[in-house]
Amino acid sequence: MSVSHPLPTPAPGRSSVARRIASGAGAYGYAQAVSIGTQLVSLPLFLYHWDMVTYGYWLALTALPFYLSLADAGISTASSNQMIGLIAQGQKQRAAEVFQSAVAFLSCVSLLVLCVVGVTLWLLPTTALQAPHWKAVLMLLSISVVLGLFCSLAEVVYKATGGYAAGTYLVTTGRLVEWAGGLTGLVLTKTFIGVATSALLARLGYTLLSIWLSQRRTDFLRWGVRSASMADVQHAAKPGMLFLSLSLTNALSLQGFTLLVAATLGPAATAVFNTYRTVARIVVQITNALSNPLWPELTALKGQQDDSAFWKLYRRANRLGLLIATAGALLVYLVAPYLLDVWTHGHIPFTATSMALFLLYAAVCSATQVPRVVLMSINRHAGLAWQSLVAAVVALGVAWLAWRIAGMAGVVGAMLLGEALVWLTATRAVRRLHSTRAVA
Repeated sequence: MSVSHPLPTPAPGRSSVARRIASGAGAYGYAQAVSIGTQLVSLPLFLYHWDMVTYGYWLALTALPFYLSLADAGISTASSNQMIGLIAQGQKQRAAEVFQSAVAFLSCVSLLVLCVVGVTLWLLPTTALQAPHWKAVLMLLSISVVLGLFCSLAEVVYKATGGYAAGTYLVTTGRLVEWAGGLTGLVLTKTFIGVATSALLARLGYTLLSIWLSQRRTDFLRWGVRSASMADVQHAAKPGMLFLSLSLTNALSLQGFTLLVAATLGPAATAVFNTYRTVARIVVQITNALSNPLWPELTALKGQQDDSAFWKLYRRANRLGLLIATAGALLVYLVAPYLLDVWTHGHIPFTATSMALFLLYAAVCSATQVPRVVLMSINRHAGLAWQSLVAAVVALGVAWLAWRIAGMAGVVGAMLLGEALVWLTATRAVRRLHSTRAVA
């Protein structure tokens, strides 16, 4: 029996705010635990079966299909926001139409993207990359990424009907299942194509399960395209482009630098780069566990026009975020030698200067999270979106010029420059917003 779940009306008071932040932090904490845990476990396992060069090639191959995750152009996120508003107003039928429009759009775009990838791989010469069976591997990885988009659309059903934490658990577990499938292929075959095939099978099974679970979640948001309309897609396109811009910025800042290091410094250096960055970004993940649950609370205070409480909450969160950035970077620096030794079994040694530079980059990125969430929570992130994208492109350009002179240190220095530009943009925008509200 299907049961709908309307959005809950939060009760006022400090205890209810604390419960909602704790619930959101718990779901986000689970997501980060999976993200960090899989990376911590993956590295020694991959290095046990492969050498550094082989693992570096694998990292480069997996970074390429990641950009296909941008294929929905932010339509899913924008549609989710629209659906939440419609359901809150009791317009369930309209919400169902918006959802089916998103399903239709994603289905068409996914088919088109996979056709383009297939034709491109067929036209490229086999000698373009040195990795074995790289064309088949990239195709399998691309299909996995597209299936992940449909899993994220199932998450939208949960979030639109009040299940924010449940949706986060759903999509995070999908990543965990796909990762476990890939490791199974690694142990059984020790080949690129074996890892990619096993990960794809795991992702396919979990995506089908996610769709089925989302159908049990509600009796009105049904998977299909019968009620889809181009008008709904066009309505979601404008806000969707802002979310797309932020996703593209994230992709350039993470996968973009992985590909650049692979192309310039080689696969072995790519393994070192990704390992150091993963350790350093532990600081960022801790700050995100604070900033992400703040989003709905800040939005609610904005809706209540309680500017005093809004800015009080921001100031407290920002101070805590800066403390986490500083203390967290220092703590990670102190434990990094032991962590690298245990984690990589001595394959990747600790270098004090390199780790300090990576952690400086992570601290600046961490300090940006709370001001960034403030702008996004009240839909004032348009300027931040395009300026962050410009900063990512500039950082990649500087890294391309700097690697010849300073090697990996030049690349990390460029990453630090990009994050500093984003921090400056976000903090200035928040200050202007605060000044404007104060004058008003």
